[in-house]
Amino acid sequence: MTEKKDVFLLSRIVDACEKNFEPRFFDFYDEVFQKKIEDTIKKSGVPYLFFGGHPDAERKMLCIYPDYVCSDDLEWPIFAIAFNKTIPVDHRNVLGELMHLGITRESIGDIDVGEEKVQIIAHQRLRDFLWINFNQVKGREIKKEIKDYQQIQSVEKNFKRISVVVASNRLDGIINKIWGFSRQNSLVFIKQGKVRVNYTEISKNDFRLNPGDVLSLRGKGKAKIISMDERTKKGNIRLEVDRYI
Repeated sequence: MTEKKDVFLLSRIVDACEKNFEPRFFDFYDEVFQKKIEDTIKKSGVPYLFFGGHPDAERKMLCIYPDYVCSDDLEWPIFAIAFNKTIPVDHRNVLGELMHLGITRESIGDIDVGEEKVQIIAHQRLRDFLWINFNQVKGREIKKEIKDYQQIQSVEKNFKRISVVVASNRLDGIINKIWGFSRQNSLVFIKQGKVRVNYTEISKNDFRLNPGDVLSLRGKGKAKIISMDERTKKGNIRLEVDRYI
């Protein structure tokens, strides 16, 4: 989203907090914007919840609701459309087809591409539209099915466990090892605002990382530091990292 859209949306959220008479559902947002929303809502003290269709979802819908409403009773306007993966497709192929239909990204939650099936989580308002108009991916016809949000299944994220050796736990010396580019490129990416740690943009090259930190590099992907306890004979740090693929 653009900065102007961010400001507009956050103002709508503030308004919902001030007029919190019934549950209000918003769209799907990525982890970065979820954090901005949380920082905004916490000032008001009203109950809120993020939910993306299943516990492992990354893009999540926001609901602001009165304190007399139980969160377990919320009726999320979420559904999923699923189809068998008969040809090689990836996240980009599916998203491109949806954008070609004129759908906004905020209307779509996670696009889970598994070994045999693809599952798209979406806002309920798209249910009829997608059923009628979403019929192919990469030029091939798909046989789709609709799932209510209670039927949506969690899809395990694919990642590759890698081991890298670094001199210290500095950000600029770790991201280049994870994604395979020069230390100089690390400095450029950080300066350009492309690097986030735990969904917060980091502008300092010497920012120190810890086990459990989630790294995001725009255009490259996401990784999680699993451990950095082991030392080599030369005193360097051996990191175990899950790089999402």
